[in-house]
Amino acid sequence: MYRKNSEKNKKNDDFSSSKTIYNELKKNNINYNDLVKFYKIKKVFDEFKEVTPEIIKKFEEKKIEIPVSIFSKKLSCLETIVKYLRENLDLSNKEIAKLIKRSEKTIWQAYNSANKKLPLKFKIEFSKYYIPVSVLSDRKLSVLESIVKYLHEYFELNYSEIARLLYRDNRTIWTVYSRARKKYGKRK
Repeated sequence: MYRKNSEKNKKNDDFSSSKTIYNELKKNNINYNDLVKFYKIKKVFDEFKEVTPEIIKKFEEKKIEIPVSIFSKKLSCLETIVKYLRENLDLSNKEIAKLIKRSEKTIWQAYNSANKKLPLKFKIEFSKYYIPVSVLSDRKLSVLESIVKYLHEYFELNYSEIARLLYRDNRTIWTVYSRARKKYGKRK
C-alpha cells in the first residue's frame, strides 16, 4: 500500500516543485545555485524546442548567393552554378535540385560535364555582383535567362556589362533578355 502511494506521489510531483528540488539537491549533493541555473537553462531549452521548426525553416530559406566572378567561357551557366554549389558549398545533388527546381539527373549531368571541362575547384574572388539561388528556381526561364534578367533589372546593368561578366557575346545577352521579357509579357 505504501509503495503504491509513493509511486502515485512521484507521478504527481511537478518537475519544478520545491519537494523535487529539495530531493535533487539532497540526493546528488548539488549546490542550490547550480540547480537554479539548470532550471533556467531547461526553461530556455524548452522554449527553444517550441520555436525550433520556425528557426530551421528560416535557416533553410537562408539566401545562398552565387558570385558572378565564377562564370567562365569553358562552362555553361548551369554547369558553373552546379559545380559551385556542389564543391564550394558542399551541397548534394538532391539539395541543389531542390534549390533550383531541376531534376537530380540534370544536376548530375551538369556536374559531370563541368568536372570534365574544368576539374579544379573554383577559387572565389571578390565579386561586386551576387545572384541569389532563388532567382534560378523560376522554371519559366532558362538558367541563363534568369541570370541575365536579374542582372539587368536588379543591378541595372546594360547588355555589354552583363556579357563581359558572363563571358558571352553582347548579341546573345540581348537575345536572351528579350526572350525572357516575352515570357513575362514585356513587363520589367
